[in-house]
Amino acid sequence: MILSHAHRFIFLHNRKTAGSSISVALARYLGPEDLQLSAIVETLREGIPLTARVKREANRQMNGTLPLFRLLGPKLYGRVVTRAIDHSYRPLLGRKPPHSPAATIERAFPQEWRGYTKFCVVRNPWDKTVSDYFWRIKGKDSPPSFSDYVHALAKGDTLGGIVPLEFHDNWPLYSINNQIAADRIIRYETLAEGLKDTLAAIGIDWDGWLPHAKSGTRKSAARKGDYRSHYDDETSALVAELYAPEIAAHGYAF
Repeated sequence: MILSHAHRFIFLHNRKTAGSSISVALARYLGPEDLQLSAIVETLREGIPLTARVKREANRQMNGTLPLFRLLGPKLYGRVVTRAIDHSYRPLLGRKPPHSPAATIERAFPQEWRGYTKFCVVRNPWDKTVSDYFWRIKGKDSPPSFSDYVHALAKGDTLGGIVPLEFHDNWPLYSINNQIAADRIIRYETLAEGLKDTLAAIGIDWDGWLPHAKSGTRKSAARKGDYRSHYDDETSALVAELYAPEIAAHGYAF
């Protein structure tokens, strides 16, 4: 999530929709008092400085010791800042501040919510589920099959922490009372065009640059193929049921 006073926008960070890459790209345009909660490590990796607000609030959370961690290098320093700013905002935004539900952000920042442009990216849930699966099994020696993953998701089984039961559904991140709360919706399928139009509308002349902040988890040909190839009729139907409101809202189909 990003809250920008400089450009009067709130970026609602849906999972597995290039949100980290977008956060890094947007970080270049943020003002000193803007709040960036997403992709801190990735932002520093690209050599983009964090806002004064983020550094100040992270340092306060760490009782003034944050500058010492610069000696560890940008990656470890970024992890420290991420943890500090995350813990700083958990009382206000809940367990996952970068992926806060829309209703939570509205309560936390009511004035900004009313007056700023709110936007997010949405993705076909069948495609998103495949992407999420490969992200969640990254580095696992004996990962569950995709079918087992989807069935566990439907049954409410974490499979030992692999299945993100609390955070798999993007719908609450940009809707309130089952109604879309974002002012502008960008489709992942037409990301560059939609992002350019949205940023232009809020006064940012975006140059089209998007880093690959979290790429590399689907390297093999089998993993990169059409998302439909991972499904059978049963798992396809389970995803349709899990994400019915989002599918209906955007007209997605398998």
